[in-house]
Amino acid sequence: MTIRPAHPSEAAALTDLAIRSKASWGYDAAFMEKARPDMLVSAGDIERAHCLLAEEHGTICGYVLTFIDGEYAFLRDLFIEPAHFKRGLGSDLFRRAIDEAKARGAHRLTLHADPNARAFYEHFGMHCTGETPSIIGNGRTLPIMQLVLC
Repeated sequence: MTIRPAHPSEAAALTDLAIRSKASWGYDAAFMEKARPDMLVSAGDIERAHCLLAEEHGTICGYVLTFIDGEYAFLRDLFIEPAHFKRGLGSDLFRRAIDEAKARGAHRLTLHADPNARAFYEHFGMHCTGETPSIIGNGRTLPIMQLVLC
């Protein structure tokens, strides 16, 4: 497995991976269609953010996309190809995002988690500091997770 910076030309492939990964939680087609706008990765996102991807034999297996602005870092995406779940890849990418945020001087890492992923982030010491409305609507909310980095 190789981990390297993503290239802006890989934006569509990362979007497709994000959708496959999110759908693996058992969400139906209607849910996924509503969630799609939040899952789009643009070339500009990759250019402005710290974006690492993992690949094996030329196939993208996962990625992490983190916006870092001074003391604050926002982890927008962490998605793993379902065939690579439970192999430590998500943990590795998450740790690398934390390391990069710290190296750039961020004091706090925040993210809006899928409710199914909350325990994953809590395992790394993140705490829920509130909720934010989901793009899905119908009263669905996402936990706002935060980690103090220093």
